[in-house]
Amino acid sequence: MKSNDIIKPYILRLEEDLKTIVDKNSNELKEDVLGFLFAKSKRIRPVFTYLCTFLLNEKIDDDICRVALAVELLHNATLVHDDVLDESLQRREIESFYSKLGSKKSVVTGDYILSLCLLALSEIQNSEILKIFSNNIIKTINGEINQFSSQFCIQSEKDYFYKTAPKTANLFVCIVQSVCCLKNVNLNVKKSLENFAYNFGVVFQINNDVKNILSTQDDVKNGIYTLPYIYFKQENPTCDIINFSKKQALKYCKAALNKSRQIINKAFLELDFCSNTQAKDRLKSLCDELLRI
Repeated sequence: MKSNDIIKPYILRLEEDLKTIVDKNSNELKEDVLGFLFAKSKRIRPVFTYLCTFLLNEKIDDDICRVALAVELLHNATLVHDDVLDESLQRREIESFYSKLGSKKSVVTGDYILSLCLLALSEIQNSEILKIFSNNIIKTINGEINQFSSQFCIQSEKDYFYKTAPKTANLFVCIVQSVCCLKNVNLNVKKSLENFAYNFGVVFQINNDVKNILSTQDDVKNGIYTLPYIYFKQENPTCDIINFSKKQALKYCKAALNKSRQIINKAFLELDFCSNTQAKDRLKSLCDELLRI
């Protein structure tokens, strides 16, 4: 990840913090959990945490590092639970907990990682941060419920942006709210950064959807019809979505990424307040990665 040059020391600290918090609260799952936490990962959410801090021309202190740790643990806990819900056999190119341990033990593993997130948050001497994370968890659960309600239903583009994308986008907003709370940022700047974070998260979700279509196509097998499928059905209302060819996949994935480009270009206008061009350039580099097939 190109963004890592500016934040490499903080990523190294994050990884030390991950090892420490698991070591201090270890159980029979320790090695499996560490293997999962250190499997192939770009650490997008911690990177976003650090870059948001730089956008505000603020220093990365211990509390910001704790937010980065908590958000990475929360994200990983949701991945473990997602794999149970989706019956996924693989995650990050290794065997999933669901495949290795079965449903019951996987749920407990996800709960364990979530408890580590709460421990990290408890080290922050600001109760508002816990409220911010708690609200995000509620929104994530509501997003899962909404996704279940629309399973095997073709949504409209509007429904996708209302129901599906926010599940990912809200965690990026949570990051911004936490950073702004710790740094006492004024309301207008906070709102601009929240808007950017939300749209960044939407683009990130579209990128995930595109990667899924061009690899396993697990989403469609689980009745989750994402933006490229929605575009396909708009132009081919009588065609069976299961017969989505590779050529069609590429066409509609490009259409989805074009939509992403429009969203992120508009979102960057929200960062006009920021004088830290290096941080903005790193974010642009990160977004460029999300807009490639």
